[in-house]
Amino acid sequence: MLRMLARMPAAVIAAVLLHLLLVLAIVFNELWQPERVEPAGQSADMPTIEAESVSSAVVEKQAERMRQQREAREQEVKEQTEAAEKAAAARRAEEARAQQLAQLREQREKEAKAEAERLAEIKKQQEQLEAERQAAQEEAKAAREAAEAERREAEKARQEAKEAAERRAAEEKARQEAEAARKAAEEKARKEAEERARKEAEEKARREAEEKARREAEEKARQEAEEKARREAEEKARKEAEERARKEAEEKARREAEEKARREAEAQAAREARERALQEQLAAEAQARADESALARWAAAIQAKVRRNWQRPPGARIGWTCTVTVRQDSSGRVRSVSVERCDGDRLFERSVVQAIEAASPLPKPETESIFQEEIRFNFKPE
Repeated sequence: MLRMLARMPAAVIAAVLLHLLLVLAIVFNELWQPERVEPAGQSADMPTIEAESVSSAVVEKQAERMRQQREAREQEVKEQTEAAEKAAAARRAEEARAQQLAQLREQREKEAKAEAERLAEIKKQQEQLEAERQAAQEEAKAAREAAEAERREAEKARQEAKEAAERRAAEEKARQEAEAARKAAEEKARKEAEERARKEAEEKARREAEEKARREAEEKARQEAEEKARREAEEKARKEAEERARKEAEEKARREAEEKARREAEAQAAREARERALQEQLAAEAQARADESALARWAAAIQAKVRRNWQRPPGARIGWTCTVTVRQDSSGRVRSVSVERCDGDRLFERSVVQAIEAASPLPKPETESIFQEEIRFNFKPE
């Protein structure tokens, strides 16, 4: 009743006033009827109206009965109102529950459809990434094999150049023995040919190194782009999964994050391994070039010091050379000198040995790694 009064106060007040008016009308009609008295002078055959006085007990009894009737009607109205309110509330609750169930069912259907689409997209992305990863591995393997083949080819070319140089030296000896007058010209031509061959080999090596560096830079850029695209795709998938199912997908998101971190760590380790291998290869090549250059400078220094200590013997001719093997200790002191071949006479040969012994201790190399206790070189006075 109070809820109804709060919701419709005007209607409740009007109903109460109407009931009060009805009660007052009934009481007024029952209790306040005037007495009928026969008027004087009327004939005897007129009907006699009997008047009856109403006692206060009768009035109170009638009022009590009317009050009970009013309360009964009010109770009935109250019960009907409450029943109507309950029925309306139950109907509204049932309608709301049905609407909620329909919305929940529709939302679940949408979520299931979206989840199926998302899983299909993730599977497709994973298959694509796996195919790209395998292709990248195959390309890296092919690049390594190509680099190894190039290294073998370069080693073979170097060996062939060395053998060719040795053959040219033998041919030069034969020509010098046969034609002493043409030795100077042929020696100059040989030096020019060797210089051209050296320059061509260096130019070829430089071009190959530049091409190799370019390919490696392109490969690195492609791998970084693929890694970035993969991370972006994984991040997008993770955010969508978290938005659609927050609490239900927490464990799944954690596993995806761990898998992502593992893949990134593996990719980073692979990149670092490739970079280390490249750096080691470049360092080895640079060290080899540095060793060759340092070895050449060391040989030139030894040659120069021996020349400074050489005394031309009588009868020595221009173009005579001696190939000698020198054994030295760690400080450069000459232990022994062995002449393998010599173009000149015994005096010339002896002068070369004395010049080497006088040059002791021999110059040290720039780095200890290229030091050799036994060295072999051609002594050329001019």
